[in-house]
This record gives sequence, structure tokens and C-alpha cells, in this order.
Amino acid sequence: MSKRQFNKLAYDEYDMNCKLATVNLMSKKGYNLIGDINTEYYKKYDLAFKNLSGNIIKIENEFRGGFENIKNKFNTVHIPIRKKNTECDFYFIWGNNYEELAIIKKDILTKFKDNIINQICAKGKEYEFEEEFIDIPKQYIQFYKIKQL
Repeated sequence: MSKRQFNKLAYDEYDMNCKLATVNLMSKKGYNLIGDINTEYYKKYDLAFKNLSGNIIKIENEFRGGFENIKNKFNTVHIPIRKKNTECDFYFIWGNNYEELAIIKKDILTKFKDNIINQICAKGKEYEFEEEFIDIPKQYIQFYKIKQL
């Protein structure tokens, strides 16, 4: 079994949509994007925002096609190990056509950063792979419908 290769096609398909959804949500909350939406802060965070009071918030984004399973079936949420030392204040997991959002606060990421599991992904498929994840109990994660925020 191999380690996962970076999937540039999947990244390109979802990264900008996640960023745009985050910019839209944060602007409704009174925050303005700092810098350029296309700038990459690899392994640090995706976007930074500032409000009129000068508060700065850094956010890491991802999209999960299996969002319903995360919300309703699984007891934990897996965050890729490469995010272990992220500088983000909030980790956003987008789902259901960007109409739902799970938010993990920085202190929760820090609390569980050494709670590592190896997971077999795409089990039984020709591209089956193994990946390490931070395993976070679901009760530490807030789930929202965007229209309620």
C-alpha cells in the first residue's frame, strides 16, 4: 500500500471555492481579507482576515464530499497530519455545496495534535492508500448551516 500522492486536480477543484465561501462568510461577519486570495501560506493557513477593531483571524479550509457522514455517522473527525502545526485560529470543513460548515478551534487542534491514527483510504480500490490523521472527537467540533450564521 502506498502513501497518498498530492491530488492537484482535486485541490484545484475545491480550494478556490472554499476560499470564496470563507471570504463571503467572513465579510458578513465584518472581516476583510488581508492580502491576495491566491497567495499560498503552505502548512500555515489559507486566509487571514481583519475587522475594524484590528482583530486578525487566520483560517484553514477544506472541502469534504462525505460531510453527512462526518456530521451524522462518525465519532471523530480526521484532519490531515500535515496540518499538525498550522497557524490557523479556525479550521473550516466545508460540505454540502458550501451550505454547511464544521469549525474546529485552534485550541482543539492543539489539544489533539498528538492523537494520531493511520487510516486506510479508498479501501479496496486500485488507488487505496494509507495516510496519517489527527483524530479529533466530534463533540469538540461545531457544525453549522451557513444560512444560520
